Amino acid sequence: MLQCLDLRGNSLNGSLPEQVEKLKNLKQVFLGENSLAGDIPSQVGHLASLSVLDLSRNALTGSIPPSLGNATKLEVVLLDHNRLLGEIPSSFSSLLFLSNLDVSFNNLSGRIPHLQRLITCDQFKGNNFLPPCPDPNSYSTTSLPIPLAVDQSPNRKTKLKRVVIATVVSASVIFLVLLLMVLLLVLGRRKLCRVASLRRKVVVTFTEVPKELNYDNVVKATGNFSIRHLIGTGGFGATYKAELAPGYIIAVKRLSIGRFQGVQQFDAEIRTLGRIRHKNLVTLIGYYTGEAEMFLIYNYLSGGNLETFIHDSSGNKNTKWPVIHKIALDIAQALAYLHYSCIPRIVHRDIKPSNILLDENLNAYLSDFGLARLLEVSETHATTDVAGTFGYVAPEYATTCRVTDKSDVYSFGIVLLELMSGKRSLDPSFSEYGNGFNIVAWAKLFNVEGHSSEFFSPELWEAGPRENLMGLLRLALDCTVESHSVRPSMRQVVDKLKALGVPES
Repeated sequence: MLQCLDLRGNSLNGSLPEQVEKLKNLKQVFLGENSLAGDIPSQVGHLASLSVLDLSRNALTGSIPPSLGNATKLEVVLLDHNRLLGEIPSSFSSLLFLSNLDVSFNNLSGRIPHLQRLITCDQFKGNNFLPPCPDPNSYSTTSLPIPLAVDQSPNRKTKLKRVVIATVVSASVIFLVLLLMVLLLVLGRRKLCRVASLRRKVVVTFTEVPKELNYDNVVKATGNFSIRHLIGTGGFGATYKAELAPGYIIAVKRLSIGRFQGVQQFDAEIRTLGRIRHKNLVTLIGYYTGEAEMFLIYNYLSGGNLETFIHDSSGNKNTKWPVIHKIALDIAQALAYLHYSCIPRIVHRDIKPSNILLDENLNAYLSDFGLARLLEVSETHATTDVAGTFGYVAPEYATTCRVTDKSDVYSFGIVLLELMSGKRSLDPSFSEYGNGFNIVAWAKLFNVEGHSSEFFSPELWEAGPRENLMGLLRLALDCTVESHSVRPSMRQVVDKLKALGVPES
């Protein structure tokens, strides 16, 4: 029974299938940060249990289907950064639970419908044909009271004048008092708003920084999150390079707000992550959280990521044993630290080459650690959501959503296999073996047939030492066995890697 479909950041293309309505139990759909095109099928509105719909950062066209208003349980609808046309459906007005609607950076036109809950103007920006965002504090004036008939007989005129004078004086005094109260209230609110605004602009830091960080200078340094500064994308958000001062460069991970919004313990969890320090973990410098924006700040590493290193076709990469062994040991030590030295222990849940960064000396660092933990306290995150990336997710995790430290061990084994072979976990060349054939099956095939040398990239096998390479292959296969109880722990993996050692040159 599929309740959560999470395929963010997987370079998917093509159009959304109309048959999606057959997934009647679907509660959450995360398809952001892909290359999906075409229209949004109206059948999506037939998903009665749907609460989260994330189609952001694709190439979707056409109009927003009014049928989405029929999905009455919708809480989050993210359609930003597409090419959508037409009006925002008036049917959205009937969605009682809709608390986050983001249609920014499209080509929408027409009027902005009245929504049941307050939505910030930032979530409509980037649509040149939409009218100015309405002031959420606007109100309509009520009609004045109808005057009562007054007795005009001569014997009551004097009394009436006195009453009128007294009433006018009293009303004037009351009016002045009310006016004074309103002025004090407005001035007080402005002061509070300024204070709140300043608080919202603050970037919390965990380390000493050469320049004071705030929301404005960080966003400006990313070119307002310009694609020119983009250095990576993933399931948790996109990462941008930002130079805050000459020689001071940081990496800013802009979180997918629809995924983290509503995390009540976000600040507490991030502050916990900010205290974690290990020589092979990317340093979390600080973070910012606001109503419409959330980002993390890390130290910038100039060597790129391991995915680029493995699949570099320029011929300049260093594929000798000492480098391969050092990278493997660095990441194993980082994972062992998360599993055994953090309280509570941290299971990464998304180990893959693009989440492993390198410095100029090819030292390896693990990034995105602890982010999956944040989702466990999210109000919009179901326990059925599978964090991770296809090709790296352990078999038991993909089917039962039960995660243990052995899930990380499996993913680490996949990374080792890629590092040795130069192949991807789901390499296109595996298609000749049939559907479902991955790098684990490919490695086993050569190992069983006694042609293990053909598994390694030619330059790595030629450089040797071959005995050490075979030891690393056996370790990778141990890490990727189907039964999680048989896999080694990360402490055992570290010990085995140290035992392999670096031979004398």
